[in-house]
This record gives sequence, C-alpha cells and structure tokens, in this order.
Amino acid sequence: MRRALFALAATSMAMACGPGLAQVQPPTFTSSGNADFDGWRDDFARRAVALGRDPAVLRQLLSGISPDDSIITLDQQQPEFVSPVWDYVNNRVTDRRIAAGVQMRATLGTTLAQIQQRYGVDSDIVLGIWALESNFGQAPLNYTAPQALATLAFEGRRRAQFENYLLALCQMVERGLATPDELRSSWAGAMGQPQFMPDIYLSIAVDWDGDGKRDIWTNNADVAASISHYLQDRGWHAGEPVFDEVRLPGGFDFSLADGSTRSVSDWEGLGVRRIDGSAWTPSDRILQSQLYLPAGATGPALLLHPNFGVIRRYNNSDRYALVVALLARAFQGRGGLVTAWPQQVGSLNRDQTLELQTLLNSLGYNAGMPDGLFGSGTRRAVRAFQTDAHQPADGFPTAELLRQVRTRAGVSVDPPADAPRALDTRGVRELQRLLKRLGYRIGAADGSAGPATRNAIRSFQRRHHMDITGRATRDVLAAARDAVRQ
Repeated sequence: MRRALFALAATSMAMACGPGLAQVQPPTFTSSGNADFDGWRDDFARRAVALGRDPAVLRQLLSGISPDDSIITLDQQQPEFVSPVWDYVNNRVTDRRIAAGVQMRATLGTTLAQIQQRYGVDSDIVLGIWALESNFGQAPLNYTAPQALATLAFEGRRRAQFENYLLALCQMVERGLATPDELRSSWAGAMGQPQFMPDIYLSIAVDWDGDGKRDIWTNNADVAASISHYLQDRGWHAGEPVFDEVRLPGGFDFSLADGSTRSVSDWEGLGVRRIDGSAWTPSDRILQSQLYLPAGATGPALLLHPNFGVIRRYNNSDRYALVVALLARAFQGRGGLVTAWPQQVGSLNRDQTLELQTLLNSLGYNAGMPDGLFGSGTRRAVRAFQTDAHQPADGFPTAELLRQVRTRAGVSVDPPADAPRALDTRGVRELQRLLKRLGYRIGAADGSAGPATRNAIRSFQRRHHMDITGRATRDVLAAARDAVRQ
C-alpha cells in the first residue's frame, strides 16, 4: 500500500512539474510583519533554490528574522566628523593594543613562525590586521550574519553583492563548516576575528591545526593562518618592506605625490632619501613605489611599496594600511614615524569636505560625487586647484584651502540675513521623504539634516538651478513638493 501511495505521489509531482525531474520547492516563511521584506525573502529563496541551495538551510538561516533598522542606519550614515589622520593613527596605535600584540606574539610563538614560513607573510603584519579587526577577539560580535546580510540585501543599495554573500553563507552551513548558531558577525555580516565575508571564508579560511574545522571565531591558529593566507593570495611579496619614511629635498615638486609609481631608484634620483639616512639595497631600488603625503607637504612623507597595496586589499584605506604597518613595527620594538604631524594646519570635518567637493565640482575640478569622504578623486581635484593657484600641490585639504575655494566660488560662509528659514524636525522629515521619492539617497527619513541629507539637497538644488547651500529650508521644501507633483 505504501509503495502504491509513493508511486502515485511521485506521478502527481512529475505531472505538476512537467517533463524532467521534479522541481525542489523553496521554503516558506512565517511573515516578519514587513510585507516588502517578506516578498524579497520569498523571491530570494526561490532563486537560491534554483541555483542549488538547500531549502532546509535557507529555512534555518532566514526564518524568524526581519530587517534591522540599526544596520541600515550604520550602512547609510557615516560619522559626522572625519578624524584627522593623526587622530586616526594615534587612536589606534596605542600602548594597550601594542601590549596585546606583543603578548599574542609570545603566546603563539612557534605557531606564528610556522605560519609565516608556510605563507611568507610577516607575522607582525598579520598581528596588526588582527588587532585592528577585532582586538584579538575582544571586540564583540553583536549581530548574526543571516540577519545582517538579509537586511542589507533587502535594503537594495548593494543587493546583488549581499545576496551573493547570503548564497555563500548557505554553502558554509550546507558543507558543515559552521552551524547557524555560530554565525556571529559585525553589522555588515563580517565574521569572526579576521572579519571575513562568507565568500572569503569559503575560499581563504584555513584549518591550521587539522581538527576538521576552519574556526575563525575561537581558534587563534586558524585565525592567524587565515589572515596570512588572504595576504598571500592577494600578492604579498615575502621579505619586502611595506613603506619607508623619507626626507624630501628643498623645492620638491609635491604634485609627484599623485599616486603614480616609480622605482625607488628613480625616487632616489629625485633627491628622496630615507629619513634615517640609510642606503637602499639593490633589491629595494627596483621596487615600484609611490609617494604618499598623509598630512600634506608639512607632514610625514612616505614611499609606499607594493606590500602596502596588499594590506589595502584587506581594507581599502591608506590610513588602515599605515596603522597596520606601524603596529607591526611596534610589536617588534621599533619606533613610529620620525616627522611630527602638522596638527596646527587643522583638518576638515565631513560637512566641510562635502562643501569642498561640491564647490570644486562647481569650479570645474572633478572631485567626483560629493560624499564628505576625502578619497583619491577629491585629492586630485584639490591638487589641480592648488596647481592653478600656484601653491604646493600636496592634495591636502585645510580650512585655509576651503576658504580659498569658497572665495573663488563666490560663496558666503554664513547665510545672508534674508535667507529662507530653516525647517524644524517635521519639515526635515517631509523633505527627506520627498527627496527619496525623487530618487535621492538620504538614508532614513529621521528628521535630522545630516550629511547624506545635505548632500541630496545640494544635488536637488543644482538640478533645479537654485543656490547650492545644502540647507534644509522652506524654499527647498516648497521646490521639492512642486517637483513631486510634476
């Protein structure tokens, strides 16, 4: 009887699915209370099953979750102030972090040496990354990877990217590499002490001690080996330095610090010398390196060698890579930079950087999409402005530079007495909602005119031929209302 029922059921499924093999059905979920999220989750699960993912694993990972607004806020809203480079460095290269690194170096001793021999990556660089990513496992992982990744995929700004991370997360569980309960992560879904995304975990994480598990959460040897494997895979050159602090000759052309590379021998020919006066070796002289002025013409000057770029592939930031290298030196008992930071020249906060980018664009210097973050495009625009103004073209933004750009653009720092009145919280929230309907990215409509909102207002004003102020005022609200009605 059972056999007959089974045959009947199989025949019915085959008829329902048409010719060929019966289709695997995607999982179903209890409503999260957010209809839009539920629709995205059902659609993603259907597509994931079609790609070969296990419906049972999808149900395990995606059941009982809903989008976390705090994650969206963290993703969309950057800090109001961008720290000056000297604060960024000094707040991370601390005595406490150095002591922890020295202790970990002693604890793992032989294991670190074996890992370095296997992958060719300096163990102190590995420790520097480990220290920054998780304070050697002391930083809390307050989120779960399924909820973090699902929230960011649903939010939509980088949907394809985070859906791919979710697919990789499913594979981790399907292959028994981790259980759902073990998937603790950052708000962005980065997992474990080295903060790997799921696809990186699948391709890079290492089971160093051979216990059958690539444990980047609690196993220090696996963590160190996994970071080392990542750097090796990204092109680490064993035995080569990361950077050299250098001294520049009088009358040096600072525009050469434009990100282009030259051999150390060529830099030497331009009068660049190591800060301590020591000579470069023949193997050093063939390195293809770039000049980096992290705080402009009056601050430290560094020649960045290829391994510096490899560290940047772990986190795409010059400051990050510099801190990793300085921590590595400190773990070895070596000193930091010789040249003092020029704190007296000051540094721009995010609002000021956003204004600088907008004004440079209006003057014909392409700083890219204004976002308040000082990246390579903005640095090139600053350098071009400085060149035209017959100033040292070091690409470093200061309050004095912003004043000059404002003057050139004919912009007043303070609003005129008859300027339109600013909006209250309710008005800002309405304006934000209208701007979102018009396609501007502002993050949450929270009634606070933060950097993302001001950036959207500037773009709106530019498109509608208004004065570009970035201020949330009644005239901007009225114009946005009109634009939505059209």
